[in-house]
Amino acid sequence: MYKELQLYRFFPFLLFVLVSCCTYSFSGVSTGIKSISIPVFENESLKYDLEDTFTKAVTDAFIEDNRLKIANEKSADAILLVTIKVFDRTPYSYDESENVKEYKIKISADVLLKKREGEEELFKANNFSEWATYYPLTEVEEDGIDKVAKKFSEKILRNILESW
Repeated sequence: MYKELQLYRFFPFLLFVLVSCCTYSFSGVSTGIKSISIPVFENESLKYDLEDTFTKAVTDAFIEDNRLKIANEKSADAILLVTIKVFDRTPYSYDESENVKEYKIKISADVLLKKREGEEELFKANNFSEWATYYPLTEVEEDGIDKVAKKFSEKILRNILESW
């Protein structure tokens, strides 16, 4: 009986030792990419000036994350190319009088991250999309676009870095 009691006391310690030996490390970018160039996005949608808003939002997201340095196209290890394909604004919700209470803005884009040297694709996504809503009584359409740009940039950052 005494030996069984000692074994029960020893088991948690053994479990702790086994678990503590297993470590997780995130090495960051395992592809040798340390810097990224983000040229101004192309805009094939019918909405004017989206390219500036979305380029800035994505650049800011990479700067804030700080795992990849922003560099010019000639010195960067990789280049992020984004083409905005679709801008869509539709009613999302209505009030009791059937007036639009909330609009939904959706953006779709083609995203390609490739190594500067050669044509190796590190990340590619067609019809990469994100959406957000805004209230026309208290916000303007640009507020909705800014919300989508923020979510879009976070999603691109997450998808690119998690794909490695």
